[in-house]
Formats: sequence, C-alpha cells, structure tokens
Amino acid sequence: MPKKRLLRQMSPTTLLTLLSLVTPTAATYRLLDLYNSTNFFSSFTFFTSPDPTHGFVTYLSATEASARALAGYSQDGIYLGVDYTNVTNSTTGGRASVRVTSQKSYTRGLLLADITHMPTTLEAYSGCGLWPAYWTFGPDWPNSGEIDILEGVNSADTNSVTLHTSKGCTISNSGSLSGTTLVRADCTGSEGCSQQTSLDGTYGRGFNDAGGGVYAVEWTEEFIKVWFFPRDHDLTPSLTGNPPEEAPDPEEFGTPLAAFVTDTSSSANCSIESHFKEHQIVFDTTFCGDWAGEAWGDDEACSGLAEKCEDFVGEVPEAFEEAYWIVMSVSVWEKEE
Repeated sequence: MPKKRLLRQMSPTTLLTLLSLVTPTAATYRLLDLYNSTNFFSSFTFFTSPDPTHGFVTYLSATEASARALAGYSQDGIYLGVDYTNVTNSTTGGRASVRVTSQKSYTRGLLLADITHMPTTLEAYSGCGLWPAYWTFGPDWPNSGEIDILEGVNSADTNSVTLHTSKGCTISNSGSLSGTTLVRADCTGSEGCSQQTSLDGTYGRGFNDAGGGVYAVEWTEEFIKVWFFPRDHDLTPSLTGNPPEEAPDPEEFGTPLAAFVTDTSSSANCSIESHFKEHQIVFDTTFCGDWAGEAWGDDEACSGLAEKCEDFVGEVPEAFEEAYWIVMSVSVWEKEE
C-alpha cells in the first residue's frame, strides 16, 4: 500500500493535481476495419436464402446481382439495388434484391457508415412496399441481439431505431434526442424495443435529398447509442474520410438520436454485455413481409395503390427505380487498451 501512504503526505494542491490526472476519461478509439469500394464485395457475403421476415423478395447471389446490375459501384460508392424493370407475380418468389452480410463479426466498439443514398420509391409512390434496413445481428437470433440502425417501411419519413433480444431485457431511452419516442421498452423478440425519431432527413426521400449522411453507433457494456450526422453537419467532414484522418470521439457527438440504456427501475434490467455479442453488419432491401406488408392496410398513402402490398410491388416495377443503397464506407473502431 505504498501509494496510500504517499498520498497522506501530499499537500492538498498536489493531491488535487494527481486526482485530476487519474479521473476517468472518455474512451479513445482506433481503426479496426474499413470497408469501402476497394474491399466491400470481398468482405461481405450475399445472402440467398428465403427472407426470414417473409418479404416478397428473391435475394440474388453475387454473380446474379452483378450480372443484373443490382450490385456494383456508383458515384465512387458501393451500389446495392433492386430490380425495377420486370413485373413479378407471386409464383416467382418476389422482386429481385440483394442482402449482404459482413464476414467478420464484432462485439462492442464504434461503427460509422457514410451513406449517400438509401432505398426509396419514385416520389409518386411514397415509399410504399419498401422495407430497407442497415443493421447488425449476432448468432442464434435473438439470443445475441440485433441493432436496427436505419430502418423503416412504406411512407415513413423518419428513422426507426430498434433493438431485439432474448427475454429479460428492458431499456430506457434516457439521453435520447428530444422528440425521439420510446415506442416499446421490452426488447424481446421480433417486436423489440423501438425508438421512433422525429428528426427530418434521417430516412427515405428526405435523407437522399440532403445527400445522406453518417450514422454512428457506440456500443459499450453500459449502453448502445445511435447518432445521425447529415451531410451539412459540422462534424460530418471529420467522419467521412476513407478513413477519417483522426479517430472519432463520441464525447464530441452531442445528444444521440437514440440512446438505449439500462432501465434500473425494471426487474428485467437489461445487461447489454450478456444480450449483445458477435454482430455482423447487414444492408438489405426487402418488400412487404412481416412489417411493410402487415402495415399496408393502415397506411393511407399505400393502401390506395393496391389491395395488397405484394400486388403493388409485383405489378409496378418502375416505382422502385430509386430503391438502392450507395454506401461510401463503413468503418469499425475499437477501444484502445
């Protein structure tokens, strides 16, 4: 215990100086992985199984997607699109699209995605039928968790951020941006704990019209926080390099769009550490299914187009000419030891 004896002998001024030096500081991050146009398609796998969310979609292999110009490069970024030329009936399985998953998985850290365009429909169709998502998930779903970072359906014009877990996880949205609403606190299963944002430009046509932006996720043992930086935000230039010139500092990010923190008032107090691990990164565009399809009849902008979501998606291919992602980069950062 020599340090304790030494502290007793220090003057108050010296002691205060020492304490200021050992006060915990914000985590610093270092770059772990960078995905951009040089390595994206060699680092992500094309998912070709039936859609687990029962969408009206056929996911193509890398070879098929490339041959049909649904995966490639555009505007210096990664292009991930859907078929917008062929009428598709119910016997074909659904409209052709792509879903890609990172080969590597991650537990905790900082994730940045610079996206300039996300899937939407032509303006006259209000986004109807679409269910695009940028998200992460772990093995043995939902036991290792899922983080839906950028997601919505049909005529939504703001982002919905959601966590999915096994039983025993209830969260609070303490610290979220004013106007973000906690729709459900229980993160269990397919419904999950969702926060509906109200900030313009976070999703859909508004996102694209502004040139997109950067979504940032910080995942620690105590919380999961999501920020959005539009293209004209002061911090965006420092987050969009390939890679950024300096390590990003979440302490400078300001109030998160959505914060998921442990709800200490609940008996199902959520342990982020035990419910979230080994996540892979996913970009996909599906149609209808368990969310967009189920919500079709309640969406006035969409239900007036066709009786069923699948009818519209199958019979109006031209609606989906703008249903594509352009991803400039995805970077993964880990805490420095």
